Amino acid sequence: MVELTKLFQEMWHQGQVPHDSKDATIVHLYQRKRNRQLCDNHRGISLLNITENIFARILLNRLKCHLEQGLLPERQCSFRRHGGTTEMIFKAGIYKRQEMRTHLYNTFMDLTKAFDTVNRDGLRKVMQKLGCPER
Repeated sequence: MVELTKLFQEMWHQGQVPHDSKDATIVHLYQRKRNRQLCDNHRGISLLNITENIFARILLNRLKCHLEQGLLPERQCSFRRHGGTTEMIFKAGIYKRQEMRTHLYNTFMDLTKAFDTVNRDGLRKVMQKLGCPER
């Protein structure tokens, strides 16, 4: 463990990582019990050797600690736990409606999962006939 710590400290002070440490093997993993033919049912992972994996985890944990100390603005979701684009869009809608003192109605649909293919123009026309606003 002492040797590993010395290696990491040397890498940190020099600001360089050994050339062979920059390579990773990307492997696609199939998520079981789903259609193997669909790309969404596979996920890619990067395989690093154990030393590089430990170093990457240490850096990630240090970065997260600093980022949670208020370095990022509240509206920035990247690199935060429990934050994402969908959540930010939802929050933006809520805040805007509160500011305007109006009601907010949301519908959450993942149309890509509901249908294999969707005629988007046809869907838009049907939604307009049903009285759904365009935006």
